[in-house]
Amino acid sequence: MSIATPAITNFTAGEISPRLEGRTDLSKYFNGCRTLENFLVHPHGGTSRRPGFRFVAESMGRERPILLIPFEFNAEQTYVLEFAEGPDGQGRMRVFTGHGVVLSDGVEYVRDIPYAADEFDTLRYAQSDNSLILVHPDHPVREMTRVDHDDWTMEEMDFLGRPEAWAEGDSPSAVCFYEQRLVLAATRTRPASLWLSRTGEFTDFRLKTREVPLDGWRDLEIADGNGDGLRDGKAGDSVLIKAGAGFEARDAVKGQHPDGTTRYYRYKGGKNYSAVNAQIKVTFAAEPEGNQIELIWNEDGELNRDAWDCFEVGDRTDASAGEEPLDDDAIEVTLSGRQANGIEFIVPRRSLWIGTAGGEWTLSASSSGPLTPENVKAAQEGTSGASSTRPESVGFATLYIQRAGRKIREMSYRFEADAYVSKDLTLLSEHITEGGLTQLAYVQEPDSILYGVRGDGVLVALTYVPDQEVAAWSRIVTDGVVERAATVYNDAEKRDELWIAVLRTVNGVPRRYIEYLEAPFDGTIENGFFVDSGLTYRGTPTDTVSGLSHLAGRTVSVLADGTVQADRAVSEDGSLALDRPASIVHAGLPYSSVLQPMRLDAGSSRGTAQTKKKRIIKVAVRFHNTLGGLIGPDLSRLEPVYFRSPATPMGRSPGPFCGDKIVNFPKGWDRGGLLTIVQRQPLP
Repeated sequence: MSIATPAITNFTAGEISPRLEGRTDLSKYFNGCRTLENFLVHPHGGTSRRPGFRFVAESMGRERPILLIPFEFNAEQTYVLEFAEGPDGQGRMRVFTGHGVVLSDGVEYVRDIPYAADEFDTLRYAQSDNSLILVHPDHPVREMTRVDHDDWTMEEMDFLGRPEAWAEGDSPSAVCFYEQRLVLAATRTRPASLWLSRTGEFTDFRLKTREVPLDGWRDLEIADGNGDGLRDGKAGDSVLIKAGAGFEARDAVKGQHPDGTTRYYRYKGGKNYSAVNAQIKVTFAAEPEGNQIELIWNEDGELNRDAWDCFEVGDRTDASAGEEPLDDDAIEVTLSGRQANGIEFIVPRRSLWIGTAGGEWTLSASSSGPLTPENVKAAQEGTSGASSTRPESVGFATLYIQRAGRKIREMSYRFEADAYVSKDLTLLSEHITEGGLTQLAYVQEPDSILYGVRGDGVLVALTYVPDQEVAAWSRIVTDGVVERAATVYNDAEKRDELWIAVLRTVNGVPRRYIEYLEAPFDGTIENGFFVDSGLTYRGTPTDTVSGLSHLAGRTVSVLADGTVQADRAVSEDGSLALDRPASIVHAGLPYSSVLQPMRLDAGSSRGTAQTKKKRIIKVAVRFHNTLGGLIGPDLSRLEPVYFRSPATPMGRSPGPFCGDKIVNFPKGWDRGGLLTIVQRQPLP
């Protein structure tokens, strides 16, 4: 038999479907894996063991699921907001920043919110500057504003021209910002409608307005008649109505604010004057009689809102019947298609991308220039259908979950088709979303990775760099059930962080924790953090560490000064005894990382090696910043990879290894040709 040395050069196809076991004709086959668990694929082709999850705090929502919302005030001030429901059924919010809970006067800052745990799945949000717009079909639209670290306000938004479709218990369920407009969409009674605010005025949803002053509003001016030097419509001031003119409700006069600035006042009282043959002088009075009219401002400087509206130059007022809207007025659009088109999400891109239950749409101007009420064009681009899960924008594409929850689609513009196309990113890995996806979270730095939360509590990760044809799936498995995920930028470490809410069992009791994924390994073994729900001690050498009460009774793995100590149980008081003193100690739940490439196919003069008996004699692996690991045909037969040399003192870590290791393979002849690489220790 001839000797062959097939090479596996990269893993850029990630974990691929068992349905492709025989598809050696696919180029992706040779870059794929049968199993890729607790590994993250790099865009360059290699793969590294994922870091551990670091414990932050126990959730406020001990009995019910929670919601994590990222909030970035600026690059240096970023937050994760925890929405939870207390034991009394009251919704509450807690704020995290800098890997800790925000304190107010020495205690955790917590404020009440009007949302309950069973509403978190359908709560949507969009951020603008220091405000977060929150929408839910059962609640009025609210604005939450960050005033300071420990001061967040929340109030209902008051809208001008509020659409009649927004009824109590039937509010919009989707939100975003587009071309300086606030976009709200999809009430229960109008699931296919969108409402866009006036440009630059997010609370103005009037469809037809006119800008002050209107035609004719300059004709009547207030004259000072009380000697105060102001033309503000107080008692004694007057207006002269010229012969042949009149004055009634909706007419306006020009005057002054008590501060001296110019104002226009529109009348909405019941007086009516007509100067048929001669001019009429109308005087402002507290109790008008004859040729008198109601005061605009009383002596206390309060506006008489029952009789007058006050406008500044440039303010808006409702247009008269039959007048066309202005270009920056609000817009209302209803999508019309062959089937139900309930809007599930809206994403601002060059055009407004809309995901509905029946397909994908775009909303844009019908001609070049900004969107206006007179040039709106809605076009259906696809028929895949979307779930209500919040999508993620990645580069030039938007990634969303199809309505069945099993596929992630990439909506993007394709020049060759001159259309928007929604490509299936799970086609070669359809098994990866088994159980359905419930949430997405995207990390851009240091590597472009999309995380998805599966219904069974497993995280899945997609390394996604489309211009390099990298779309590699892997599974992130931890001792617990991941319920939520969110990503937020960490300026100190110059990376995006993945935060999760995870349900772990401790002493037989389910406990919900908030944790974040540690930074990638920096090449220093002492800093390697490869445990879950873990914590770190740094200080003077000690043989006892404390603070692990959240894992009391659980068996944990320990890395002390870069060396692995035997797994041990955490005492009831949260302390842990070490074998020997150490100054840097990482302790937490262990996890295994498993990589198994597809069946080897070296080929020969007799064709493919598939289904033929073969024997793997040696395996050569090229490592980068690695320590520890096992190699073999399967999980039951593994050989250790040795990195320690005789020159390394006992009790001291040999440090990370870069280079090649050759391992004798412990298996005879078989037809599989399988290779398995495993790391079970808290090492890179």
